[in-house]
Amino acid sequence: MKECHIVVIGAGIAGLSAAYRLQQAGCSVQVFEAQEQVGGRMSWRTKGPITYNTGARLVYPFGKALHRLIDELQLRSALQPHKNLHAACRADDGEYRVDLMPGVRALATPGLAAGDRIRLATSALRLAMERRHVDPDDAMSALAYDDETLSQYIERTAGRSVLKRMVEPVFRGTRCWNPDEISAAFYVSTAPHLLGEDTVYTFSGGMGQLTQTLAQRLDVVCDAQVSSIEHQDKGGCVIRYTHNGELRQTHADVVVCAVEGARAASLLPRMEAYEREFLGAVRYNSLGIVHYALSIDLPSQLQFASRGLPTRIATWQQSPAAPQAGRSTAQLYCQLTPEAVQEAIANGITHDLDSLIRDEVRKRVPAIDSAVISIVNQWIPHKLPVFYPGYARKALTFRNRQAATRRDIYFCGDYLSQALVNGACASGTAVAQLVTAHRA
Repeated sequence: MKECHIVVIGAGIAGLSAAYRLQQAGCSVQVFEAQEQVGGRMSWRTKGPITYNTGARLVYPFGKALHRLIDELQLRSALQPHKNLHAACRADDGEYRVDLMPGVRALATPGLAAGDRIRLATSALRLAMERRHVDPDDAMSALAYDDETLSQYIERTAGRSVLKRMVEPVFRGTRCWNPDEISAAFYVSTAPHLLGEDTVYTFSGGMGQLTQTLAQRLDVVCDAQVSSIEHQDKGGCVIRYTHNGELRQTHADVVVCAVEGARAASLLPRMEAYEREFLGAVRYNSLGIVHYALSIDLPSQLQFASRGLPTRIATWQQSPAAPQAGRSTAQLYCQLTPEAVQEAIANGITHDLDSLIRDEVRKRVPAIDSAVISIVNQWIPHKLPVFYPGYARKALTFRNRQAATRRDIYFCGDYLSQALVNGACASGTAVAQLVTAHRA
């Protein structure tokens, strides 16, 4: 590859993956990150006794680009397995077990009629047949399912009871998504690769262990807030940014824009019409979580709430104190429902989510007011790209345009691949390959 200086904007897993592969290809690469530490939504933060993830919570067993990276960085031994993850689901008719991994056990879910169980088994067989045709790193590989919502797909293939009892609580509790708002392409591209699997993973050093390890091998400038990326008539781009309170600029032959898709357009004063149109169509959901550190102990518990319950809390997770793991206090994790997220936005209290749910928490833990040692109100404005019906087709068209000709600015991220860590990594890897091919 010809000598080339590349600037990557964004040190999340997509940007770091792109930078790492480009550096391996012989490029001079510099990464600018607006935050004080790398990782984006694949990192962790600590405030007092509370340590929490910035977005990503799990590594799935699939994801070729991601697992190749884990092996190259010798982090396989750092993966901690979690087998047969499940939660208790609260519903109008009581509490029952819901499994997070699709499998035979799901057929025993309470509240399903015999016909529901038959349809569920049949739909699982159909999904298994899709395994050879869909890529869990790429929602666009299930384009045939992009025009219907996940709710419509599940009702059509497995029935309404399966949607209400199994799919809806899990998607609301883990992703803050309502199934009637997202395309079935996300589910059909991933679920076949979970069939027969019973294990997901975290890192022993926290979810940021991978991004931290990558960053140590790269030239990363944190607290570098990019304000604009401008094409130059003579070729390349000028990047204007603020670092240590000073306005600076630098030149790059190529820029890889790896910020959230919802932010990308604000960095480019000049764009082609198709770029402006697509980036304007990118949507993210927001996520609100309240973390509590408590002086009293709590038993281990993970609980989702069905959509029909009058609650603002979609996920309730209790973690007892574990001194051997470095956690001296019990912790309570309360993730808001999609409706409560919208309520927080409408009322301007995204900085004080505790005030929205404290009465409900108090009913479930009467001693909460005297037991609270520390509280973190976590607000993630751009949690996951929303693959709404028709979006995958738009993303594929944009990707094809990007791949067609050599350019100065490339885009990568989960919004161009899959709304998971493995999708973001795959997108960064693919863009690195694209730049290398165009510059050969």
